[in-house]
Amino acid sequence: MSRGVRWLLCATLLVWRPLDFTIELPSTLSSLGLRGVPGVIELLFHGAVAALAVAAVRALSNEMPSGLLLARAALAASAVATVQSFYWSVLPHQTMPSDKLPLATLGVAVAGIWLVYLRRHRDLVS
Repeated sequence: MSRGVRWLLCATLLVWRPLDFTIELPSTLSSLGLRGVPGVIELLFHGAVAALAVAAVRALSNEMPSGLLLARAALAASAVATVQSFYWSVLPHQTMPSDKLPLATLGVAVAGIWLVYLRRHRDLVS
């Protein structure tokens, strides 16, 4: 796989969930007491997905053998977290109800396209 494609995958992983988590964390901390344990669990899940994405980027940029596996896991977890945050969330979001389905579909499609690409091009870390 070319460096440009690897860079694009790394940019996708770095921008998608980590940026979303960075925006989500300060806006939810003040109301976390009202949201209870489900809010804490959801926030921890989103943080774990963001950390997994950063670990995948680190492994890919260092051309480690675990990079491909971590990238696949991060993409799948990001798709799950995207759908979960739109439909089964106790945390506040500034998304219009009519935008939920297109945004969730876009998130799953991006992850799916990358997963198919990674399956067909196994030479990512070479």
